Amino acid sequence: MIRHLILPLLFAAAVASAQQPTEPANPTRLDQMEAIYQKELSARHIPLLGKYLTELQRLGALATADEQPYYQAEIGRIQAVISAGGALDLIAAQKSPTGELPMPAPMPPPDPAERKNALIVLTPALAARTAPPLESGAVSPAVIAAEWRIESMEAGTYDILIHYSAPTLAEPLPVKVEFAGQTVQKVMDTTRVTRDAEAFRIFRLGTLALTADQRGETLRLTVGDQKQPLLHLKSVLITKPRPPSN
Repeated sequence: MIRHLILPLLFAAAVASAQQPTEPANPTRLDQMEAIYQKELSARHIPLLGKYLTELQRLGALATADEQPYYQAEIGRIQAVISAGGALDLIAAQKSPTGELPMPAPMPPPDPAERKNALIVLTPALAARTAPPLESGAVSPAVIAAEWRIESMEAGTYDILIHYSAPTLAEPLPVKVEFAGQTVQKVMDTTRVTRDAEAFRIFRLGTLALTADQRGETLRLTVGDQKQPLLHLKSVLITKPRPPSN
């Protein structure tokens, strides 16, 4: 979506500059005008391209393995444009063989509110250890266990959730989190099955109550009987407690 907001702005700036009247042929004067045009165009484009690049990097980190190459290609293209001064030639882009501006890479579905509001988000890529071992580039691997070192966590009450997919959930699946001598566990029944490995859902395990601040403790996630990975993990979420329902 951010791409669709940026491109019209860049195009408007390019068109507005192109419509300015020029003086009769005078190489020196034209060179000066071109330099001013490029400088003004860069000043307009670079902040917008920078925001677009930041959003690409954020979404790329959440993308599936299949989507990663599209994000990396687009990130490289925008970095090259910024390095060249940020003067994006949209007129040339319009004259491409397709006659259209490049389209953005497919966007992943929006994050659930629980993930956006999480105090701590633990992804497989950040894990100190996973079983089976995490494959290079995997975003949501099938896991039976994972561990994360949490540098600091204040005393208090927290909800523990997982952002997961489980396309082959033929029987109930126990899920357990251990942290600071406490255990939070719950059985995921078969109604929590997902359409496929990329259709993610939120599963709330329970509440963790810390009576003291924790430093450098390890959080351990265990799924099932540790024989066959059935759950694809996108992240473990530590959030503020859900308000009691009326």
